[in-house]
Amino acid sequence: MMRCFAAALALLLAGSLASADTRGFKVTTDRTVDPSSLETIVRDVWVRSGAKSDDEKAIAIYEYLHNTIFHWAYATEVAPQSVGPLKLINVYGWGLCGGQHTVLKALYETAGWKCRYVGWPGHTTIEVEYGGKWHYFDVFLKCYYWSKDKSHVVGQGEIADDPSIVLDAVKDGRAARQNLCCGDEPQGVVEGCKARNTVGESKGWASVTWRDENYSTSLTLPSGAALRLDWKSLPDAFAITGKAPQHSCSTKDFREDKVLGPVLEHYGTRNWSDGSLVYAPDFSKAADVSDLELTGAAAKGGKLVATGGTGVAVFKLALPYAYVGGTLAATFDGDGRLSVSTDGGKSWTPAAAGDVSPLLKQRYDVRVKAEFAGALASFKLDAVVEHNRSALPFLLPGKNVVTVATEKNELPKDKVLVVTYAYQEAAAPEKRNRYDGNGLKYGDVKTVQKEVTALPFTFDVQVGGNTPPKMISLERSLRAK
Repeated sequence: MMRCFAAALALLLAGSLASADTRGFKVTTDRTVDPSSLETIVRDVWVRSGAKSDDEKAIAIYEYLHNTIFHWAYATEVAPQSVGPLKLINVYGWGLCGGQHTVLKALYETAGWKCRYVGWPGHTTIEVEYGGKWHYFDVFLKCYYWSKDKSHVVGQGEIADDPSIVLDAVKDGRAARQNLCCGDEPQGVVEGCKARNTVGESKGWASVTWRDENYSTSLTLPSGAALRLDWKSLPDAFAITGKAPQHSCSTKDFREDKVLGPVLEHYGTRNWSDGSLVYAPDFSKAADVSDLELTGAAAKGGKLVATGGTGVAVFKLALPYAYVGGTLAATFDGDGRLSVSTDGGKSWTPAAAGDVSPLLKQRYDVRVKAEFAGALASFKLDAVVEHNRSALPFLLPGKNVVTVATEKNELPKDKVLVVTYAYQEAAAPEKRNRYDGNGLKYGDVKTVQKEVTALPFTFDVQVGGNTPPKMISLERSLRAK
């Protein structure tokens, strides 16, 4: 009896280890901000900045968002999809005034502060309340102002009552580091504050919702998949329909900024960024097959073979990044057909092997179904995705401690998580006051690849050079042992 119990327990434990999943497969560093939730953003921003007072904490959150998003247009998606703060940060990285300030408002509210929308003619702002006062931060115009005695960041009412708070701010050293860097005028700020109209509470602004709806930053890769996020954009490879997303003020927001400039100057004008998802499961490997949803089929001889009637294999490829397009390839022994779902399997659209970009564009929860009477010998999806390079865990000169984690920090015994960074160390002239890439010298592309052996897993990346490196890519992959 005891031997039977022990054998059953061993099988149970083996099954639980084999079924450990990799939901929430993320990479962070000790020098960047984890953008997976509003809470992690606020937490890391405060830690990285060393902010102590409420003003310092509010400024740190403002500067994080200034560093992470640029102004261009409102990001919109086809219903029932929507764009919330985390999607704007992680996927798009751009927006107009009401959208950007909806994200800032969400972060301030996550920090525990009350916020309100304040409308100007042709412009939407917010104010945040702490310390018994309202405070004005404008991440779109790029400004905030200290009081004349430098005791606090002022609100719009104070500016309206005393315009010199703004007009003399640069001269007195009371303006934001990036003050009006995109070309707006101090007098325009004063006029806006005088003409302000408190909007109060609203569940978002224009196309940006106050919180994310039906969206998660959590990444789950099936075995046999590799997701690489690049710091560059591919021509015309963006998820929205229409003009290419690009900062309308070119490089004004960082070329004279000693903090942000060295990080962004390698890539030119801020725009969209692309990456690739390659998924090609090996049907001869149990780990790859275990991540499939099979009906009336089984793996045999390196193929998925129908066990009677029609065999069905569903490949699940939901991502936290927007699909731009992709191609499907499948080899059938006998009759077979493919279909695609972008609503969690509720509905299916027939698809032929080849370019399926119209079905994937600006979607997240992608599934592919293969139906076959004989066997499915091979399957592959090669896709392009859009993301925001400024939200990624970039590297900096010196020591970078990289952490790899999943939701439950459990490693499947039959699979291997692999993380790969690629970058170029950079050297800049010792004396310069513009950060536009001129005079930089780059080394060869360096690649750091680590197989994860336990979770959470940490490793160090030592980066040389006297300025932040040119980041090439960050790849996360999952493969069978």
